[in-house]
Amino acid sequence: MKGKKLTLKRPLIIFDIESTGLNPATDRIIEISLIKVSIDGTKEVKTRRINPEIEISPEASAVHGIFNKDLEDAPVFKDIAFSLSRFMKGCDIGGYNSNRFDIPMLQYEFERVSINDAFAGANLIDVFNLYCHFNPRTLSAAYSEYCGAKLEAHKAEADAMATFEVLEAILNEHDEEIEDQTVESLANMSNRSKSLDLLGVIIDSKEGPVFAIGKHKGKLLKDYVSYCKWMLTADFSNDTKNIICKTIGLTR
Repeated sequence: MKGKKLTLKRPLIIFDIESTGLNPATDRIIEISLIKVSIDGTKEVKTRRINPEIEISPEASAVHGIFNKDLEDAPVFKDIAFSLSRFMKGCDIGGYNSNRFDIPMLQYEFERVSINDAFAGANLIDVFNLYCHFNPRTLSAAYSEYCGAKLEAHKAEADAMATFEVLEAILNEHDEEIEDQTVESLANMSNRSKSLDLLGVIIDSKEGPVFAIGKHKGKLLKDYVSYCKWMLTADFSNDTKNIICKTIGLTR
């Protein structure tokens, strides 16, 4: 492929997950594939199926074709969590629609086994948001347009590999428009809402952190301290709660 290449200062992991459903707080990961791209361009692929210990919804199985019987001999998440977090340590992270789905889902899984720093310091590239910056489409359409091939979607490893190929193709196609092709620059470009937490519950503004969801959407956290205190007792990610505490000056 001609044109500019992705500029890496440290390894980049592109990942994709399949799950029991769409709610990061209550559903579970059943398959994860990670492609670690080293600074020299070499790739290492890890793909694992995971026993979710809960039922996979029929709607989810209809999409990815994985059923509970397929996972009876697979490890549970806690059995692979620490090796997975070590594999991710020191890497930047990317995926397709990952800021909205894959990262929150994985963050909740890590928090359930008391791993709270898996994404610490990582730049997050959402290739879907980056793609939508130029062409609002699906991964299959993006792969067809940029890579000239048909994608068999909803297979974690295939989706993760396709996402990386689309990322490289976007850099080539728009090399004159994206002068700075570092991971940091692409992460900023793909983070459309400027989220302060991994789940996108709190976003940045000129006046300070504001709520991105709920009845106080668009309002400053500092003006709703009692509501913030309620959020600390509710079913939000530890990452979100830490941002709340930092904003309003509380200690957990």
